[in-house]
Amino acid sequence: MKLAPIFLTLLAAFTMSACQNTNQPENEGITTTATLLWSGEIAADGCGFEIEIDGKKYLPENEDAIPAAFKENETSEVKLTYLPLENQIDRRCGMLPQPRVMDAVKVISVTAL
Repeated sequence: MKLAPIFLTLLAAFTMSACQNTNQPENEGITTTATLLWSGEIAADGCGFEIEIDGKKYLPENEDAIPAAFKENETSEVKLTYLPLENQIDRRCGMLPQPRVMDAVKVISVTAL
């Protein structure tokens, strides 16, 4: 009878580990070519980065993951690894009074082409 609690504990641990989500790991993502669009620092009435992929524009959730070197040009062709996000981003910026709600991505890596 002393083995019953150990057996139940092992069974519960095995069952819970079988339910883990085995989709994409956090550090993997979709890699594609994209265009970075830079409109200036948000603090200086700019709107930061937009990312254009296959003609559709997205806002990066983590804009700080994009190297500062890409702020030197208004557009840059890049190799982008990203994860699409379910929620949109509502970013108010620049001199525009209306909200700018766009689909969002999480940037994993960016390299110049």
